[in-house]
Formats: sequence, C-alpha cells, structure tokens
Amino acid sequence: MNTVLEAGPRPLHGRVPVVSALRHAIRSAHRTGGLRISFEGTPGLGKSRLLAEAGAIAEAADATVIRSLHRTPEVFDSPLVVLLDDIHCSDTADVRALAQMQLKATGVPVVWCTARRWGRPNSPLDVALSSLPEPHRLFRLGPLDDRAAREMAHDLLGAEPEAAIARMVSCVSGHPQALRVLLEGFLEEGRVEVGSFARLTSTGLPEQFRGLVRRYLQDCSPSCSHMLLVASVLGTHLAFGELAEALGAKPSRLLPDLQEAVVSGLLVQDGDDVRFANGLFRNVILSGVPATAQAAVREQAHHHRATHRDETTEHSGRHTRHRAWDFSARPARALTALPPLNGDIAAPAMRPVPKVVTVLNEHFAATAGNASAEGYAVPTPTGIPGWDLLTEKQVVIADLTVQGLTNKEIAERLYLSPHTVNYHLRKIFQALSIRSRTDLVRLTHTESASPAPAHESRPAAG
Repeated sequence: MNTVLEAGPRPLHGRVPVVSALRHAIRSAHRTGGLRISFEGTPGLGKSRLLAEAGAIAEAADATVIRSLHRTPEVFDSPLVVLLDDIHCSDTADVRALAQMQLKATGVPVVWCTARRWGRPNSPLDVALSSLPEPHRLFRLGPLDDRAAREMAHDLLGAEPEAAIARMVSCVSGHPQALRVLLEGFLEEGRVEVGSFARLTSTGLPEQFRGLVRRYLQDCSPSCSHMLLVASVLGTHLAFGELAEALGAKPSRLLPDLQEAVVSGLLVQDGDDVRFANGLFRNVILSGVPATAQAAVREQAHHHRATHRDETTEHSGRHTRHRAWDFSARPARALTALPPLNGDIAAPAMRPVPKVVTVLNEHFAATAGNASAEGYAVPTPTGIPGWDLLTEKQVVIADLTVQGLTNKEIAERLYLSPHTVNYHLRKIFQALSIRSRTDLVRLTHTESASPAPAHESRPAAG
C-alpha cells in the first residue's frame, strides 16, 4: 500500500459532500463508536487527496492519525483515524498488522478511511476490513462537474482562463489529476500569461501531461495497450466490430482488455457506449501510432463496413433487417475536433470533421441545406421514417452524434448548452421512434448500407 500524503495547500473542488461526511464522522467518532469510509475510483480522481484531507481534519480535531498499519503507537488515548491507501495492493502481512492494531485499540473509537482502485479484485485486507463491525459508507468518485473544473482551473492559474485554456479544461472532462497536470505543465513551460485573465501563449500539449497519459498506458497489460492504440485510430467511441476486425480477434476476446481499460480510467462505459475518458487522452495515445499504421487500421475498418452488410429478408411485402450483433453497426468515427495542437504528433486530429462518414453520404439522396455548424452540408437520409420531421438544428445534432461527439462537445460546436443538446436528442429519438444514441447510429448505418434506387428523387414536402 502507498503511504498517505499530507494535505496540500490547495482546496478540494467538487467534493463538498464527501468532505462534509469526513468532518462529521471524525468529529463525532467518540459518540458513534467509529465508522468505516471507503473511496473508490479510477486513477487520478482524487482518492489519495481525500485521505490527506481526512488526516488534516483529524489532526485539527485532536484525533490520533495512523497512516500505516506497520507503524502504530503502543497506547491509544484518543479517537483514531486510520488512513489506508491502495488497499487493493495489500497482502497477508497487512492483515496481521491490522489484527495487532485492533487489539491495542480495544475500546477506542476508530474511523477507518480507505482508498482503492475501482474494479480491482478484493485483496486480503479488503476482506478483513469488510468484517469490521463499524458502519460502512462508500464514496464512488466520478469526474468533477463543469463548475468544479472551472474553479480548480482558476485556483491553479490564479486567474480566470481565457477561451483557449477554457476549451482545454473542458476537453479534460473533469479528470482532476489530468486537469492539474495539464495546467501545471503549461505554467512550468512558461506558456501562460496571467493578468486579469490567464492566456495561453502557444499551442500544443505540455510534455508533463503527455507523460501522465503514457504512464497510464504503461500500467495496462500489453494486450490492453495494443487495443487502446488501435481504438484511438478508429475514433473517440469504440465500434467493437471494427476494433475486432482491426485486431484480428473475436469480439468476445476483447472483453478482458476492455474491462482493464475502463478500470485504468482511459476508457469510460455508459451502458452500450464505450469511449475514451476524454479527447486529450485519446490524442496522446493516437500520437504513438505511426501515420502508416493509422492508414492501415482505417483501411481495415472500411473493409469491415463494406463486407458486413445487413441481411435482408422479405415478410409480407416489407423488408426487415437483421444484424449479427449490435455493436458492429456503428460506423467509424471521425477524429474529434479539439483545441489547436500545432506541433503535436497528433495533428491529424485537427482536420475539419467531415459529414457523418463517407460511406453514408454516398447513399444520401439530397441535403437539407447548409448547416450553421462548421458550414458543411447536412446529410438527409430519405429512407429513415421520421427524418423529415426533424428541424435543421436537430439534423445537425443527429449528424454530430453519429460522428461520436458527446453532448458537451456538440454544445461547444453549436454554441448551445448541454441541456439544450439533450433536449433536442430526446426530440430526435421521439421522431425516429428510437431510444438511444446507439439506435441512432445503427439506424443511419442501416440506411447507408441499403443501395438507393437509381435517379430516385426526394418527395416534395407536404
């Protein structure tokens, strides 16, 4: 297990409920008889920082703070606060030390504060702690919300960030460690001017941030790292059929590596949607793939889409489509547009985002005019029932959704709020009689895979 660090001088952002629970538990330990508090999360979300905060609160309350089971006083005469980090890495020696400490602390209130990486197997110490009689409260940490991320950026920079830095902050998607390393990297490299606002003076990701992502990648197994390198070429979101084709593996063989990547914090999973935790992580990983290899992987993905067409069967004069499995229906995503990264190896990610995907556009019979976003024409798949009910803005949002952009990314592109984007997505799903983003991707891909009749014209409105 790692030694718990001392609390830093900077405030915690976005963790007010957790800190309040810590303060209440520690101050009332002598009345409650003790409590067990656990922090779980992927790397970099602030578990160790919260343990350090617990130690500072305990010392201010005149409690005895224990930061290692192997270095404890012989006599305890005040409530104990025990801080144990990375307990998923513990062994049987830690369990023996725990038993000895319990004997010495008999009759003394104890608040156990532990941190572990989410998704890792239970260790011997996990099992031993779960048998303790104290009530247990679990905090599963997630990313910071937008407000907390902005406050953290202001605190680190000493001023409100201007637009370029604000976009970079948004691209980190609320990952506390990544945000801190990104901004401290800019400051250390002398690329931020701080006055009334904090202004970025040059583009490109700091080397300190690149090193952080490379360390995350190196902590993964070779097969998981390989999968992530290939996935970074295919897009922000994972299309399992294309990924399996590019790796030459059965989709089921990808599941252990997929789970490992989620546990590592490089990917996140939301139902059927699996994507990179943020665009900057993907950019750094993509920069490790040579351009020739990127081209070869994209060619394999294109081949996969061309050879895995829908099987069409006719029932009562109507065509019903069947897919071998759901995820292979998702077309490869265009590289997500991020703030300028001039001079970075990941420069291909800065090309303008094209219409959904080329194979779809070949089957669109007409367009709905020019979109206000990025100035490209909005594709109109005429064979999708309900598509003509969508407004021009909803067509643009549907297009960007199929490309793989998140609600936040779409909102930034169209100068809307994420809530407005979510509202329009619900209207899109209702008009097309679907329930999710995955259904939308599958629907547009299905339409693109069906050859349009020659010289077919679009029906007149009304």
